[in-house]
Amino acid sequence: MKKNIRVYSIFFMFLFVTVNIFSAKENTNNGKTIDFVEKFRLEQIIDEKLKFFFSAIRNHNNKYVKMLLNTEENRQAIKKRELKLTDEKNNKRVYGVDLELEVFPLYDEKEVLIDVNSRDRYGYTPIIVAIESGNNEILKLLIENGADLREKHPVFGRLTLHTACYFQNEEAAEILLKADPSLVNTKSGTDGWTPLQDATLRSNTRLVKLLLSYGANPMIKDDNGGTAIDMATQFGKGEIVKLLRDKVKEIRKENY
Repeated sequence: MKKNIRVYSIFFMFLFVTVNIFSAKENTNNGKTIDFVEKFRLEQIIDEKLKFFFSAIRNHNNKYVKMLLNTEENRQAIKKRELKLTDEKNNKRVYGVDLELEVFPLYDEKEVLIDVNSRDRYGYTPIIVAIESGNNEILKLLIENGADLREKHPVFGRLTLHTACYFQNEEAAEILLKADPSLVNTKSGTDGWTPLQDATLRSNTRLVKLLLSYGANPMIKDDNGGTAIDMATQFGKGEIVKLLRDKVKEIRKENY
């Protein structure tokens, strides 16, 4: 009997401590405090909105994306309660829900709007989703609002420019290079490939020419010691081999 009482006492003590830990206050970046339940509720709201947001990007429902992105214009609209959420055809019901009544309750701007570098539970960010789905209008908007140009694809581990080359999104590649030319020779974190190697693997001559025009170096070695020229030669990509060899000659001429 005493043993049972001791077990129950330990159990209830553990339960008491657990409840108190979860109800403890936490400091946020702006100095305010929120409890665990409120934090969990906020995370659920954000996760649910990211599902709608990424689906809208993939389906090119750009009016909806623009309404939910955390921009100065939208922040002001939230404060004035002037933000109206509709799809491309001005329907309030998008993806089966009423956006204003069900997705846009009276929360503050942090709960309603999606940060440009938000990440879902799978590791996807808006810029990667936009590149992958060929939504280049939204890609431009994301870059204008501070999207991280060195985000990685959660599956392939490739940076934004690599992702554009892998999915053969030529316009996205040019948009990214104009925004940050230094991306051209970045290596992926998984195998050390450059964007030029991804473009070569895809046999995309236009992408190869674009990358070379921004200073892509065909002699950069990946983690296995291979180069874009090696890849082009190995897979018999004749026109690309010539382009890369001409670039190598140009580089050597400049250095000597």
